[in-house]
Amino acid sequence: MTQIMEALETQKKRLEAHGYTVAYICLYGSQNYELDINNIDYQSDIDMKAIVVPTLDDLVRNSKPMSTVVETEWGQCDIKDIRPYFQTLLKANPSYIETLFSKYYIVDEAFENEFITIFNKREILVDALKAQSIRAIYGMMCEKEKALCHPYPSIAHKIEKYGFDGKQLSHAHRLWLMMNYYYIENKPLADCFTHNKINSEKLIDMKLNRHSLEYAKSSMEEIMVKAKTLRDEVLLKIDEKTTDYSIKDEFLALSQDIIKAKIMDECAWV
Repeated sequence: MTQIMEALETQKKRLEAHGYTVAYICLYGSQNYELDINNIDYQSDIDMKAIVVPTLDDLVRNSKPMSTVVETEWGQCDIKDIRPYFQTLLKANPSYIETLFSKYYIVDEAFENEFITIFNKREILVDALKAQSIRAIYGMMCEKEKALCHPYPSIAHKIEKYGFDGKQLSHAHRLWLMMNYYYIENKPLADCFTHNKINSEKLIDMKLNRHSLEYAKSSMEEIMVKAKTLRDEVLLKIDEKTTDYSIKDEFLALSQDIIKAKIMDECAWV
């Protein structure tokens, strides 16, 4: 944990040295699911998402919101302007919802009150987005299914060696488990990020390509059928017309408050 927090702190300072205002920086990836591996053969990266606040000049010029990925000595850092970050978050993108539940994060003290409110209301947000969320989770599983045997440049070496990328299979199974825990067992989403201990050995074996190609294909096919069935069942039960989406407006207002606080701070120095 110390290494992760030190990496986050160092990266925050680096970004600030380059002129960014980092409202929030957090870990995303295997450590959030207790599925990281740290041994002689494999070291999990420390990947991050950094949420930055635009300047007054950015807003006046209507500059394109920042969105870029940089490499660090620990892994990747995905830098996102707070405006598209919140827009994507409110579409229930799983990788963005994850950022609200990471145990490893730093909030800039200037925006501490807003993020305390965000964390306090994250389960309310997720509950309101149940329909969008299950669509998004299933959609991400479809991406993992497509990538399982596809020789994308970053995984082509695995496809050549094993015929498939076990990381895609592991991700798909993890998403299915999360879907199952949240929608069938009705557990808080926060618990769903740390439910993997029971299945950790199984998921890690998949991640490290310890199965045959035949097993990978059949296992992926099996959970995709289950996930589609559950998605369809859940969506039949949810009446989106009666769902209260006012929490989305609250989150947008919080993002605007963060931007206003940044602008007021700028103006104070003029």
